[in-house]
Amino acid sequence: MNISEARNKTRERLEQREADILQAATKLFAADGFHATSTRKIAAAAGVSEGTVFHYFSTKNALLLAILDNFYADLTESAREGITEIMGTRERLLFLAENHLRLLLDNQALMMRLIQVYLSVDPNYFLDYKSTHIHELNYQYTRIFDGVIREGIERGYLDPDLELSALRDLFFGGLEYGMRTLLGRKSTDRVATYVEHIVEPLWQSMQVGGNGDKDTTITTAQRLEQACQRVEKAAKKLEKATR
Repeated sequence: MNISEARNKTRERLEQREADILQAATKLFAADGFHATSTRKIAAAAGVSEGTVFHYFSTKNALLLAILDNFYADLTESAREGITEIMGTRERLLFLAENHLRLLLDNQALMMRLIQVYLSVDPNYFLDYKSTHIHELNYQYTRIFDGVIREGIERGYLDPDLELSALRDLFFGGLEYGMRTLLGRKSTDRVATYVEHIVEPLWQSMQVGGNGDKDTTITTAQRLEQACQRVEKAAKKLEKATR
């Protein structure tokens, strides 16, 4: 074995050890919670010493951030790859919505715990959100949605006067609330249907002409208000259907 091969094997072994620690921490945090999980438990589950855990991650908070990094990396990568295979703007939005909901639902126990903990341990979160790590993760992910909207505008499908930040809040806010509805109603098998109900009224409000409304003087704010009303109506219908 030459020096290069030896270095590669050493690097692979170190990377695998780090992955084992992260996997063990992820499972324990999801099952027992962040505060109830000690680094000793994590070390035992990963098959390493507690000192090794601290060698890779200086604190439990560092572990928490690494897990959030991995989750957002999966979320962002799957979204980017998915939209490259889809041409239509509406179809891209439907994909982004369904991908977002399914990944959150698959990891809901872990992510709900970790995000709550993150909010409690990051003193800057409520003081200066833009300086926080989770803001950077969210920023990288939500730019994909922004890109889809901008491309839709360039293609002439969407109103160029749309307020992007408001649309982003409606889109992701509706999905986050929708996840709670699906979990509460035990209807997680209806993700595709729910996504359609969330995206369609928003899509109609974004189009040039605003859903074919005869009044061409309708403002972007009015269209967004109409979108909110249609989303609320759709959510109520779905809620009744899942009772």
